[in-house]
Amino acid sequence: MGMAVRRMKSPGPIADAFVRDPAFIVGIIGPVGSGKTMAALQKGLRLAARQLGTVRPDGVIVRKARIGVIRESYPSLQSTTLKSWFRIVPEEEGTFSWKAPYTHKFTKILKREGNRKDGRVLEILECEFEFRAIGDLSVEEACRGWEVNAVIIDEADLQPPSLVPFLTGRVGRFSDLDPSLVVDPQIILSLNMPDIDNHIYHLLMDESSDVLGLTDEEAEILRSTLGDRKLIEKFVQPGGREPDAENLHNLPGGRGYYVLQVAANRNTPGYVDRMVDNKPVPIQHGQPVNAGFIYTTHVRPVEWDPRRKLIVGVDQGLFAAAVCLQRNWDGAIRTLAECVNTTRDDKGKVQLMKVGPTAFGKKLKRMLTEAFPGIADDMIRVVADPAAFAAKDRKDNEHDWLLAFQKALGLKVHKAKTNSAGLRNQAIWDAHGQIGGYAVDPGCRHLIKGHSGGYRYAKAEMSTGEIRSSPEIADTIYTHVCDAEQYAALEGEHVISDLRGRDRKVRGVTVKSDFNEHEGVG
Repeated sequence: MGMAVRRMKSPGPIADAFVRDPAFIVGIIGPVGSGKTMAALQKGLRLAARQLGTVRPDGVIVRKARIGVIRESYPSLQSTTLKSWFRIVPEEEGTFSWKAPYTHKFTKILKREGNRKDGRVLEILECEFEFRAIGDLSVEEACRGWEVNAVIIDEADLQPPSLVPFLTGRVGRFSDLDPSLVVDPQIILSLNMPDIDNHIYHLLMDESSDVLGLTDEEAEILRSTLGDRKLIEKFVQPGGREPDAENLHNLPGGRGYYVLQVAANRNTPGYVDRMVDNKPVPIQHGQPVNAGFIYTTHVRPVEWDPRRKLIVGVDQGLFAAAVCLQRNWDGAIRTLAECVNTTRDDKGKVQLMKVGPTAFGKKLKRMLTEAFPGIADDMIRVVADPAAFAAKDRKDNEHDWLLAFQKALGLKVHKAKTNSAGLRNQAIWDAHGQIGGYAVDPGCRHLIKGHSGGYRYAKAEMSTGEIRSSPEIADTIYTHVCDAEQYAALEGEHVISDLRGRDRKVRGVTVKSDFNEHEGVG
């Protein structure tokens, strides 16, 4: 009945935090070889052991659980997921059935008297793991009849978009178990970093209930139902080449495992970005402009410092965007908030909405009031594209747009220091490249997608018919918010001279005094 003791080394602290987290939908995202699947399976087993139990006549507490695991095909389950699972619970322990869906039933001793190996058994877990594949079935057909404590979706980004929404109604349901004994039903996701258009990216990285199609009222009901648990949580592991990469001790060759991956895939940078460096870049598009952006390094909560000027960069027009940032004592950029006008189409894809200058000015004013309570007008500097300050008879009427926007905002709008794409981009690149030089708050979801690859170079067809990245930046839904941040990032003493590589000019100090330094102090 008892299982042999197997010592398994944890992949690392991010994986450990993922295993412990109780969120209803929780995902771990990491490079190839980072121990994601093992962590997800261990999480499922840990959740099973946390279910409430009943007491047998002999005084032993019996906990029961059923955990589901799903992938796109049975060959995928056999070649990867089950290989990991059998390292946790060997096939010969309990009863394993290879008839689809695969099931593994086993009993685990959870507690003995005095915590001694020969102590009387006090608690046991009667557990069943069921492994299913979607194959050519619909999600409903593949998951029909499932009543489980939790479902683990391995390689979640490769599964149908309708899978997670459907499973929300399958976890925590039982016909043969008392529902009152169920603790924290969960949907557990493991995956490599998806591209920014993937449905799982929207679910985990956006971290918002609107991804699930909930109204504000429904989201509030859900929050009260979950109690202290979050609806959605994610854990992003470091890239394989980062100093704190996880699971190196379990990989053949340690860090050399990733060096080999890079060397073997040097002609496919998209693979290296996602599978090694854990960057959410859109492989199907041109190269990202901000290639130095690292999600695990640069995305973290950022606090507003009332002692420093809040800089608001604005990119004007029908798809206007604004970004609020500050520079700290050593000039590092801290991006706190964004103001964009987005919606989702019928397929859940993010789209920009056209907005007039007055409406956008009011929207930004409201955002500033809510995000920075108590802030005074003299604590804010608003800057915009210098092109918008040109003559009033311009065809695009950007000058008129700015005047109307400024009136609605109630703050003076200043001309940004330059519209040079080279300098603007360099301001962000320099910040990305410096240790501690850049941070963006997780609430800036649209901007983060831009840095992650949505803000990219255009594709250009060469004379040979080959498609390569063009030096021109593509006009995407992320261009506006990234431009807005750049205008704000140009503000600050010495920023432009530093970008141009010029020596900083030290201003002379003139002292007006009757003191004669040649006479000394009397």
